[in-house]
Amino acid sequence: ESTWLYRDAEVVNRRLKPLERPQVRFEVEHAIRHADSVWVVARATIPHRSIRRGECFKATCVLQAPEGIMELGELSLDSGHFMPDEEGDVDVATRPGRMQNLYLSWRFAWDERMRINTFIVVFASLTDGRHLFQYLPLMLPLFWSDDTEDEFFWPRSAGIPEEVLLDRSPFENQ
Repeated sequence: ESTWLYRDAEVVNRRLKPLERPQVRFEVEHAIRHADSVWVVARATIPHRSIRRGECFKATCVLQAPEGIMELGELSLDSGHFMPDEEGDVDVATRPGRMQNLYLSWRFAWDERMRINTFIVVFASLTDGRHLFQYLPLMLPLFWSDDTEDEFFWPRSAGIPEEVLLDRSPFENQ
C-alpha cells in the first residue's frame, strides 16, 4: 500500500468530498492591545459531520503583518489516530444539529507596525491518510481594541498561557 498522498483534484474531491460537507469555520472573537502586549482569541466552530471517522483536519495559524509573519500554532482535529494523545489535548464531540466551539488564544508583544493591515491567516487541510485536500488560505483581519486604560478585557488573560486551546471562551460570564 502506498503511503504518499493523492493530490489529484478529481480523485481527492470524489473520495473526501470536502466541499459537500459542513465546514470548520474560524472567526476572531477579540484582538486586544494592552500597552506593549496583545491578546488575540479566535473561535473555531466545528459542525457535526465536518470531520468523518478516520480523517484529520489541520489548521496552521500565522500572524501576517506589513513587516513580516509569525507562526502562531496549529489546530489538529484528529478522528483517525494520526497523532498520539498528548497532555493538554481537548476532546471534541459533535452531535447532530449541534456545533462545537474551540478557542485559540495567543498573547505576544505589540509592535506599532501591527496597527493596520494585520491578519491571522489560516492554512487548513483535510486528509484521510491517503488523500489530501488543502483549502484556500483564510485571512482574518485584526481590528485592535485598546484596553490599556480601561482594562476591561485584559484581566481575563491572567493565568492563561501565551498559546493555548480552550474549550470555553475566556469572555463568557462565569
